[in-house]
Amino acid sequence: MDVKELIKGARLPETQVPLCLRTDLVAEYEQTQRERAKAQEDAGQSLAGSGRSVQALDERLSDLRTEMRESTLTLTLRALPSARYQALVDEHPPRVVDEKVDRRDRVFGFNVDTLFLALAKVCAVEPQLDAEDWEALLGDDGKLTDAQVGTLTDAAWKLNRKDVDLPF
Repeated sequence: MDVKELIKGARLPETQVPLCLRTDLVAEYEQTQRERAKAQEDAGQSLAGSGRSVQALDERLSDLRTEMRESTLTLTLRALPSARYQALVDEHPPRVVDEKVDRRDRVFGFNVDTLFLALAKVCAVEPQLDAEDWEALLGDDGKLTDAQVGTLTDAAWKLNRKDVDLPF
C-alpha cells in the first residue's frame, strides 16, 4: 500500500440537505395525504367506492411533489479539516456570565447560539451562497423555519463530529 497515494486520494465526507422553501406546499401535501387516506377508507366501506376522489387526490399529491421539488434548495455540505474546525470553535468561545460558563455552552465548550450556524455556513459548498443569500434564509425575516435551520445545523455538526461508519 502506497501511503502517499492513499492520503492524496482522501476526501472529506459530504452530505446533501434538501430544504423546501415553500413550506406551505408541505403543509398542503400532508393535509392532502390525510384526505386521501380518509377517502380510501371511505371507498373500502362503500359498495360503489369513491375511486374518483382517491384518483383526484393522487393527482394533487403528484402535482404537489413536483411543486415542492421545484421549490427545494439542496445544499451540499462538506466536513472541515480538523484544524479548520478547531479554529472555528475557538472563534466561538462559551459565554461566561457572572464568572460561570453559560449552562447551554458548558456541554459543548463553545457558544451554541453562534457556532452551529457558522459551521453550517462554512460547510455549505454547493450552491455557493453569499451573505445576502444567508441573510434571506436565516435573518430576522428569514425563509427557513427553526426546524429547517435545525436540520441544516445538525447535518453540519454530524459531518464534523460523527465517526465515519465503515462497512467492514
